[in-house]
Amino acid sequence: MLLTACLRRCARLLYWIPVTIVIMVVMWSYYAYVVHFCWMVFLCLFHVCFGMFSWSFWKTLSTPPSSPSVEFQLSSSDSLLYEQERGGMEKSQILLEISQKLSVHTRTAAGAIRFCHHCQLIKPDRCHHCSVCQMLNNCIGFSNYKFFMLFLLYSLLYCLLIVATVTPTFIQLWLGKLFDSCVKLHVLFLTLVSAMFAVTLCFLLFLHIWLLASNKTTLEWLSVPFFVDGPASEAFDVGVRANFLRVFGKSKSLWPFPVFSRSVLRNIHYSDSENLICTLSFNLPSDMISSRAPCAAASVELRRYSGLSLHIKPCQNGIYCLNTAIQWTEFEI
Repeated sequence: MLLTACLRRCARLLYWIPVTIVIMVVMWSYYAYVVHFCWMVFLCLFHVCFGMFSWSFWKTLSTPPSSPSVEFQLSSSDSLLYEQERGGMEKSQILLEISQKLSVHTRTAAGAIRFCHHCQLIKPDRCHHCSVCQMLNNCIGFSNYKFFMLFLLYSLLYCLLIVATVTPTFIQLWLGKLFDSCVKLHVLFLTLVSAMFAVTLCFLLFLHIWLLASNKTTLEWLSVPFFVDGPASEAFDVGVRANFLRVFGKSKSLWPFPVFSRSVLRNIHYSDSENLICTLSFNLPSDMISSRAPCAAASVELRRYSGLSLHIKPCQNGIYCLNTAIQWTEFEI
């Protein structure tokens, strides 16, 4: 046990090596640019880029991804019942019965309920065990995706600014007009390293811009999600604007900053025919619940957004009923 614990701690320390290298390269670039290329006209802009890059880098590094809520965890009795069954069909049936109480709609390629044997829970929609990003020593999920996008953007701007302002000096070095050996070294490495990172970040940023615009995760891009009625690559796509607001929030003033934005959510009251049961926040964009949206179109858009099988019917006094897998709910459109 002691040996295993020591090995795990050593492995955790090794994960920080790429992060340490990135920090050292950034600090060296700051020293080389400010000390050896201290052009006052660019210095203010450089510090703005450096500050935003450092802020978004730290937020991406320190913000953990979200974890499934306890409702998806199997109870002791359900877990015991699941383990006692030997056949795959019997286990799938048990998970199917348990999932009827949950808002779970994605399936495996074979049509079974997605279940994590390691965590002993039913996987929520779009939930996976992710690989740690080596450059950040952290998983990128919904809770820190905005920070990651801003990190890519400000990293690219930081590298492009260095390349654009150091290139004239690099040309002088190339033509043999630069004689200071210390400055030569900094010019050469600053230009080459910044250009190399800029090209890599450019491809990575544009990839994630496309993923953000189509509301896909990297895993969903590589492997199409499955539902009860089969695969659906565009199941979560509700339009570029709504997809963007899903990650960056509605407040435009907070878009450029690596801070949590207020999500575009609206409360829906869950009720039965006799009395109000409870009030929950249902993750639906307000654009999908508006007086301008026809009832039929809202049904289609809500289904595409949440992955639910939804049906909307008019009730009375401007109240509409939404039929989810849970129960009938009432809300105003």
